[in-house]
Amino acid sequence: IWYGSEKKEWFEAASQRFLAGAPAVNGRPIQIQLRSMGSRELAERLVQQDWRGDAPPTVVSPASALWLDALSAPVVRSGAEAPQPLVLSPLVVVGWEQRARALWPQPPARFWQELQAALANPAGWKALGGSESWGPVKFGHTSPSTSNSGTQALLLMTYGFFNKSTGLSAADINNPELESWLAPIESAVLSFNDSTGALMDDVVRSGPAKYDFAVVYENLALQSMAAARQRQNQELRIFYPPATILSDHPFALVDGAWVQADERAAAAQFRAFLTSSATQELARQYGFRPVDPNVSIAASAANNPFTTYAANGVQTALAQQVDVPPADVLNALVALWERRFKR
Repeated sequence: IWYGSEKKEWFEAASQRFLAGAPAVNGRPIQIQLRSMGSRELAERLVQQDWRGDAPPTVVSPASALWLDALSAPVVRSGAEAPQPLVLSPLVVVGWEQRARALWPQPPARFWQELQAALANPAGWKALGGSESWGPVKFGHTSPSTSNSGTQALLLMTYGFFNKSTGLSAADINNPELESWLAPIESAVLSFNDSTGALMDDVVRSGPAKYDFAVVYENLALQSMAAARQRQNQELRIFYPPATILSDHPFALVDGAWVQADERAAAAQFRAFLTSSATQELARQYGFRPVDPNVSIAASAANNPFTTYAANGVQTALAQQVDVPPADVLNALVALWERRFKR
């Protein structure tokens, strides 16, 4: 199974529970090999059959179905074996408590415009009500070239610039004012991680010395709250953009000649296990929003981070979602970033 790295903790825990039940197909025990990587890399390697020493996958589970939609060839099964979402996670912005209160003492009315203006201000925090010792405002997101969240962050910022949530076009991407507006945002990113999990770990480890704000998945933010407090002696706050985008983590069976019937049957068993109520509750524990409507994120369960960290800004109801543009528009947006900002 090739899967997006943001599911690592949940997938590893779930697979251990699954295998503890001694599942089998035709009397043969099921074995699972997990391989995590960035979602864009996963999709590109699959369509190119670029295995690089890895076993060809039976199942792929990128962070978002947009990477399956963007594939240039039908490489996943359809019909009864078509991809199914496992969990949901919106993109959020995390910020350290002191910095967040300085920039946004009140909830931001113009989210991306206010953040961009802060990042573009040459006087840094001194001009924004913070301490001069904080220096410039520092930002983080992953590389749109390799990571789903980086692509999503770029998409949300672009929609924010045009003040819309639908209808992004190639003409919009070619607007030179967009590139100029993005420039100070991207200049405020010290380095572009290839994985959202690695970025979130770095935010916790480095603290506000390297990041004031960063764009990550909600589940990773929730998983990191306790470690952030312990490491940096202050809270992380979560901010939800006015229009967001959800990652739906599809479980997709690969339509490859190397995939045997028994492997498809084993994959179906594991998929059923992942979408069972008990495993969906486990996913909630790791900060994911379950696709099972019977597993509520508002439940007063013991290990429910949605209620535990409500004071940090967690929202149970989400704002509207942006429309994912056609693949050619999305690819043009990533190409603009690679041409102008990749380093």
